Amino acid sequence: MQNNNYDEAEKIINATDIVALVSKYVKLEKQGKNYKGLCPFHNEDTPSFVVSPEKNVAHCFGCGGGGNPVKFLMQIENIDYKEAIRRLAEFNGMEFKGGYREKKADPKEKYYKIMAVANEFYQMYLENSPEGAEAKKYLYDRGLTDIDIKEFGIGLSPKIGDTLYQVLKESDFLELDIADVSLVDKNINGYHDIFAERIMFPICDRDGKPIAFSARIYNSIDKNQPKYINSRESKIFHKGETLYNFHLAKAYMRKKKRVILHEGQMDVIATYRAGLKEVICTMGVGINDSLVKIIKKEVSEVIICYDSDKAGIEASRKAIRLFRNNGFQIHLVLMEGAKDPDEYIKKYGKEAYIDFFESHLMDSNQYLFETSIRGKNLKDSNIKEEVTNEVFELIQGMQARTEMEDYLRRFATILDTSLEALKLDFDTYCNNHAIPKAIDMYPNVPQYEIPTEGFYNPYPEEVLEPKEVKKNKWNSLCELRLFMYAKSSKALALEINQRIDSCLQALSINSQRLWFKLIDEFYVNFDEFDEAKFINMLQENEDVNYYLDMLETLRGDVVPYNEEDMNLCIEKLKQIGIDKDQKAIQQRIISSLDVAEQSRLIDEKFRKKRTKESLKNRRK
Repeated sequence: MQNNNYDEAEKIINATDIVALVSKYVKLEKQGKNYKGLCPFHNEDTPSFVVSPEKNVAHCFGCGGGGNPVKFLMQIENIDYKEAIRRLAEFNGMEFKGGYREKKADPKEKYYKIMAVANEFYQMYLENSPEGAEAKKYLYDRGLTDIDIKEFGIGLSPKIGDTLYQVLKESDFLELDIADVSLVDKNINGYHDIFAERIMFPICDRDGKPIAFSARIYNSIDKNQPKYINSRESKIFHKGETLYNFHLAKAYMRKKKRVILHEGQMDVIATYRAGLKEVICTMGVGINDSLVKIIKKEVSEVIICYDSDKAGIEASRKAIRLFRNNGFQIHLVLMEGAKDPDEYIKKYGKEAYIDFFESHLMDSNQYLFETSIRGKNLKDSNIKEEVTNEVFELIQGMQARTEMEDYLRRFATILDTSLEALKLDFDTYCNNHAIPKAIDMYPNVPQYEIPTEGFYNPYPEEVLEPKEVKKNKWNSLCELRLFMYAKSSKALALEINQRIDSCLQALSINSQRLWFKLIDEFYVNFDEFDEAKFINMLQENEDVNYYLDMLETLRGDVVPYNEEDMNLCIEKLKQIGIDKDQKAIQQRIISSLDVAEQSRLIDEKFRKKRTKESLKNRRK
């Protein structure tokens, strides 16, 4: 039996065109009888990777990588022998059963076949229709070549409403199956194509199979039309689990031991064409924990290069948190002279872009520092205070004292103040914003009593006041109830987030972490709350324990959840925030030697007090 398996594997290996196989991963040039290209297994400038069709082997004379078809595939895809043989059989259109039990039919296979036929049709229509000529001109104007169009599988959807539908029906696919992959919709007139008169970018899974499309307008005069339309989620496509260009980039990621993360497809294509091929992007959602784990299987260094606008910077800052939590080495590139890589390459060319990219890598602390002060009017005392607190929080979290000293010195120069004065302010900030030790934040046995009444008010004629819980992990029970409201509805969560945005510091550190996880990650990927999925997103055991303790604490909370109560909780949280601000201001008044500054701070303290009193009066 083993000999039969061996003979079967040998037939598959011998039937493999090594040049065709390697060309999927390496750009080869013919030199005599052989082919030559840059090694996919190590960095090099001079090609030393040789492919011999006669011997049916590929070999790098620099690092020794390669071998026959199965050895090459095992190395490039990081898979075992049996899986490599199976993939080679698929590559050759052959069958291989050796060493495997008879597999059950994959119920999703029909969807993959539908998407493959659709992808081939869109590509054919781009190449062979009058509309295709116009669409190709648009792509040429964007700098793409025919080679690029073929490599990325770019196509075109027809203007006529059911052309693709008719093609798929003629291929004997069922209407419901076609609809399941979001290629057609149905109205009173019957089925019609979802995508019409758009350039089609296939979105592939990790094995290169098309599972969805991103469709871009190219000639519409209707400015109300969205620039891009992406496939809806389906049985084979989930936005929160898909990375664009991952199938092409993963070999280069392993070779360069890093990944470049962009915001959009055109940036990915532009960077890939420029020669930085280890590049990917998410599918219209922020980076999330599931995607980080997919990347982590390949590399542990990420370079985040998002747009340089406000939204891009904010998305980068959120991404930093996620990658830090997963142990990545992080660098970022802040674009200058253009808002994104695609625009930069158009303006200055590929070589200038690569030179700029590689020479402007900054670590995450540097990026957070630069973007905290970028474009801020530091002559405005309120903005200056806000920026100072943000920078102090960053510096406080640094591990090395030399790094802290360096950033304090740089910040003092920017503020045009002495390093000594800034250090005094920083010390005051640290005293008021001490980072709790893990053992204090997450005791094995909760150091609080579980309330049996919660928000219960035995005197309904009196104003209901959220009841503060002393000596526990949270500042007030109201923050826990607000989290429950946020779990009940995505829309409500976003509303609450907007209303408490100015007082998020009033949440305890633990609750802040859960809040950011819920708003910035969970609801970015899901529209309805799911307990199991949310707990699965919590990376640290301490976060899970804190969340479970929170649920246990609220178990005895008998007050009904309603809009009035939610508003009271929000107002209570704002009061807590004001109390914290007042304490910080008082410390600054004590430490300040400047009479004018003391006077300004006293005025600010009384403004905070009046704001707090107005919140109390609002409930009477």
